[in-house]
Amino acid sequence: MSTAVLERVIEQPRILGPVAASPASQPLDAPLNAFSDPHPLLPVFVAGAISLVLAGSFIGAVLIWLAVRYSGIMAP
Repeated sequence: MSTAVLERVIEQPRILGPVAASPASQPLDAPLNAFSDPHPLLPVFVAGAISLVLAGSFIGAVLIWLAVRYSGIMAP
């Protein structure tokens, strides 16, 4: 024997298309693509330079540690 199953039917919402901005929301003298930051990639390059310096110092520290270890200076 089987029992009845109650399921709630959920309707899928409509997919909305792109909404165009009304001309009244933008001032007439404003350019279309006005960026406030003249150099938008500067923080990316600064972070990249910092990460390269830190990675190089880490690798250099490991290489110096290996050189000192095998040179006999750290021998007991």
